[in-house]
Amino acid sequence: SEALRRMSALGFRYKWEAYYDWQDWHVFDSPTSPAPLYICKVPTPWEDTVYDQVRMVDRGGVDHWQGGVEYWHSKLIFLGTAEGCVPVEVNLSSFGRHRRGDGELFDYSQVEVRCAWELHDNCHEEESWYSFSQTAALVRPVSFGLLVETVAGLTAKHPFFTWDEADTFHEQLDIAQSAGIRECDCRIFTDLLLQIFLDADALASLRRQIDRRLLGAEAPPPGGGWAVEDG
Repeated sequence: SEALRRMSALGFRYKWEAYYDWQDWHVFDSPTSPAPLYICKVPTPWEDTVYDQVRMVDRGGVDHWQGGVEYWHSKLIFLGTAEGCVPVEVNLSSFGRHRRGDGELFDYSQVEVRCAWELHDNCHEEESWYSFSQTAALVRPVSFGLLVETVAGLTAKHPFFTWDEADTFHEQLDIAQSAGIRECDCRIFTDLLLQIFLDADALASLRRQIDRRLLGAEAPPPGGGWAVEDG
């Protein structure tokens, strides 16, 4: 298809179709990382599936099942008003420490564009966890094809998931910069996408609302904070 040819033009190689987590996927090999890029199958053509809103979701708290470990995660959900438009979410996560290359300081990033089963349209806060969301209008409608192409471009530029509890990226900043490694985690990746799809006022408002809620919840600050793209 034209959409898959566009992915190929970005250097992504089509790997296979897959089914996991109750979804059907196109799986691509990244040009800059061993981690795959997962793109969900949507029921309508890529260019006919159009979104006009984005919702940032910030979740975190204490995982008592894992011995009281603190966790946090940021993601985006893209929403369309047309009938049959399937909401999708963009997730970046670590591909796993055990999959690092020899001598690598950081995990690789794994990125998914998946059908959004949960829309997170309400905010919740309890003693040990929170889920905050904020929705904004896109600066212009975005097709699923353009969304995928944009996510793929950022994925190629940010192949590493640099956050860890030891703050290795900032402790080894000279080494990371000499290797051309950009700082990236789920918060930074979502913010880079927001910088592309929102105007300046909407972006600033969304950041303020999320930060206000995080401060009110006394939540641990995300590893990289808001992104500063360096070209």
